[in-house]
Amino acid sequence: MIPIRKSFFAETVESAIAVATRQMGAEAILVQSRRTEPAERHLGLYEVIVETEARTLRQPESATQANRIEGESAPHFPAGSGSRSKELELIHHELTAMRDLLARCAVRMVPALPADQFHLGVQLANADFSPALVESLIHSAAQRVTGDGTILNQARLQRELVTEIGSRLSVDAEIGASGAERKIVALVGPAGGGKTTTLVKLAVGMGLAKHTPTLILSADTYRVAAADQLRAYAAILGVACEVVETPGALVRALEEHRSKTTVFLDLPGIGPREPELMSEWAPALTRPEIDVHLVLPATMRCSDLIRATRRFEPLRPSHLIFTHLDETTSCGGLLSVAMETGRPVSFLCAGQSVPEDIEAATRTGLLRLIGAVPLTAAAAA
Repeated sequence: MIPIRKSFFAETVESAIAVATRQMGAEAILVQSRRTEPAERHLGLYEVIVETEARTLRQPESATQANRIEGESAPHFPAGSGSRSKELELIHHELTAMRDLLARCAVRMVPALPADQFHLGVQLANADFSPALVESLIHSAAQRVTGDGTILNQARLQRELVTEIGSRLSVDAEIGASGAERKIVALVGPAGGGKTTTLVKLAVGMGLAKHTPTLILSADTYRVAAADQLRAYAAILGVACEVVETPGALVRALEEHRSKTTVFLDLPGIGPREPELMSEWAPALTRPEIDVHLVLPATMRCSDLIRATRRFEPLRPSHLIFTHLDETTSCGGLLSVAMETGRPVSFLCAGQSVPEDIEAATRTGLLRLIGAVPLTAAAAA
């Protein structure tokens, strides 16, 4: 039998799945789920695409219902219009097929899951987890539940899923390269990620609070008044602050201030169209005594976070710092990056207050970012 794939739009994923199940049958498999783009928002907030065999397909209760489900109006051709009507109808069907194809190419795919697991899959996908991780996490959690021959229980599946996510996360709030005589920490990441504010928070908590001689270095000469902002903070904190415009200047500053046992370096935000900045700073930052932390904002989508992480690979970051956690409820992308790279998360930042809005990363703190919304809701589904 040839499989049939259809899209359903609704205000919630659950509503769209319910409509899809009524029309396509209980055997239908969820292929993908996504939040619609602004241009498609009139169709509904969410689109789900399901697939089933032709023999299980059910007709909608009425033509009006079918139009509402698909989010499109049926074309009207005058009676007796002959070949022109047929041409217009053919064009309409071709355009509809092209629209569906483009939509499927543009959205991230959610793996097909058994009926008793796809609710969790939808919730994880809506929390912005990597599609590949959605399948892997739920499969491993289901294996934990059914491995001893017991029947799959949703409450236990939820608990095992949390356990599985936690087991794949690593945390380490220590700064400074292992075995180095002093702690030299460089914060790198995309522009607007919160590096400067995070650096000041760390300078207060990890430098001044421990009464160690501290130095702040700013290499961000591209953003207007970035260095002035750090100088102002340094003056308030009573620590030294210098601007280093080149990697050579950084090396000289580190040699001149060998008495400073804690050094924080603020690098400029490096975008995807600035490979020359990456190649310029990589040789200096890969020195063994420098501990590089990649700062990632929670406001970026999972796909963008993954691309950013790959872009900063030449700098060899050893840790991840998550910022802007107070500005989103979808933190699955951050955890996906942490799990897929295997890098430990060092700190979590949720606000602009210095130095209060920063905390050392823990597995409990990371799970708290996604536990309340996607998993509790899934258990009740």
